[in-house]
Amino acid sequence: MDHEYTFSVCSLVRDMARYDNLLTSFAEFGFTTENSEFLVADNRARNEFDGYNWHKRLYGECRGKYIIYCHEDIVLIDHGFDRLVEALEELEQHDPRWLVAGVAGCAWRQDNGQSRHQILRITDKYGKDRRHGEMPGRVESLDECFIVTKRESPVFSSYDLSGFHYYGADLCSMAELAGGSAYAIDFHLRHDGNAARGKSFRQCRKAFLGKYSKIYPGRKLFCTTGEVQIPGGWYDIT
Repeated sequence: MDHEYTFSVCSLVRDMARYDNLLTSFAEFGFTTENSEFLVADNRARNEFDGYNWHKRLYGECRGKYIIYCHEDIVLIDHGFDRLVEALEELEQHDPRWLVAGVAGCAWRQDNGQSRHQILRITDKYGKDRRHGEMPGRVESLDECFIVTKRESPVFSSYDLSGFHYYGADLCSMAELAGGSAYAIDFHLRHDGNAARGKSFRQCRKAFLGKYSKIYPGRKLFCTTGEVQIPGGWYDIT
């Protein structure tokens, strides 16, 4: 597959001022019109796009080797174009089957039992330059603020889910079902989101559990929003 750019930077936008900050930071850190294109899922007037459909809608316009799907409220602060290329090349050497990568993810690990394990490098509302785990590190969920995929090996979120929550975990699960994997990589940025929860969060969680109870009954997922026990199987919890 021919690539006109290294990156297609796709953003879900509701606030133009925040998106302008994103563009400024990307330009400052080496993302130019020669190596990158910038595409927008425009939600300024109304929610035409949601977390599960905007990847699919923009994919057909992308001409980059890698596709970045990111929120409008991220800002690059020390890592840039060269570091991201390096991190993805390192990941390719580590696991050529990777399909999804991000900056903050979660997984389970075995020690004296199962324990929750965060793998991340991020500045956000919880702290400056937070670092956990060895990277690249395989995860089963990713924060949706910044996700990278390969254009030649696309993976999409579910067609039977909607909303603005759990689509990072869904995308990682879809990658797993396709025979690939998801990873957190060492690429430091700042996310200015508030991680708000409400009625829509609970609705998305219920729909997510309903779908995956048929696929992974009894599985326990560790998502960036907390532990999720999928109903069914031997470990059904009501």
